[in-house]
Amino acid sequence: MVQKIIIGVLAAALIAVCSVWGYSAWQKQQAAAPAPAPAAALPAPKPAETAAPAEIAPVAAQAAQEEKADGTHFTYKYVSPRNPELLAMYNMASEIDILHHLPEVNQLDGWLTLPRPINFITAECGTINAFYARDKGDVVLCYEMLDLLVRQGAAVVQANGGSTGDQLKYLMANLRFLMLHETGHALVDMLDLPQTGREEDAVDQLATTLMLSLVSSDESDGDIAQNLQMASNFFLLTDGGNHDMATYADEHSVGAQRFFNLQCMIYGHDPGKYLRIVTSGRLPEARALRCQDESKQITRNWLRLIEPNIAPRHRMSLEEEQAKVQAIKQKQVENSTAPYMR
Repeated sequence: MVQKIIIGVLAAALIAVCSVWGYSAWQKQQAAAPAPAPAAALPAPKPAETAAPAEIAPVAAQAAQEEKADGTHFTYKYVSPRNPELLAMYNMASEIDILHHLPEVNQLDGWLTLPRPINFITAECGTINAFYARDKGDVVLCYEMLDLLVRQGAAVVQANGGSTGDQLKYLMANLRFLMLHETGHALVDMLDLPQTGREEDAVDQLATTLMLSLVSSDESDGDIAQNLQMASNFFLLTDGGNHDMATYADEHSVGAQRFFNLQCMIYGHDPGKYLRIVTSGRLPEARALRCQDESKQITRNWLRLIEPNIAPRHRMSLEEEQAKVQAIKQKQVENSTAPYMR
């Protein structure tokens, strides 16, 4: 009953701000769907219809080159679960359209040219997880994971004397990082991006880079850093510290390592602004000494990999980019009451 009340309050908060088959069944249905019939062949045009006068052809070609194409747009779908205990998660996710409240994902929508769309889906999975399904191009958020984050947020609020708004912030901060992490897997796959280390570590870095780089005038630098701090807390909450050989052999780093890597990325992004990450003990000084170079290198390399795939419509000159960044920073200053972690 308590959990249902929490879900209801969260749904109401998000709305104010802004039959029953699982994912496997949906996949089978998609696979079994008949392929669309091929379009009837059109008669070949007459030569006179296709040939443009010599004086017009160069003008038409130039106009075609100047037209700026948009990028690949994503799809979004909420699949109802077969487990009735997960219906509350399905109702919350679908009624508030939670997939459209992920700012970084929504900014990427149509920004890149991809070989096929990324499909963002919420579904029952039978396990606590979020993952990228390469065969379908699906980024899947499991209702089991959503339920875990809701319960974790409630526990954090209870332990720290917070409010329902704090619980909502915890939920959305973790969803933003989690879905960007899985989007990173999709981009590595679809764009065949080179990796020289473990992909799991690389897409953690990409998720952090995107949250620090795809800034919005609605959020200050402090808001962004606090979102990343809440996302990093997830790694500590899910890391019991008792690791066996299978844990160390896993493709993921252990939770504590992911936590400190994230702290290093945030601090290194602006050491003066985020100094308290070090002074509060969240990041050891020995690691902090290398974080500025480490963060800049990771950000620079990821942006270099992604830049060639930006759709023509969204490409900007250096002057346009600088003007946009300055406008956003000015708006952030107006919306911010105080600097973060000075």
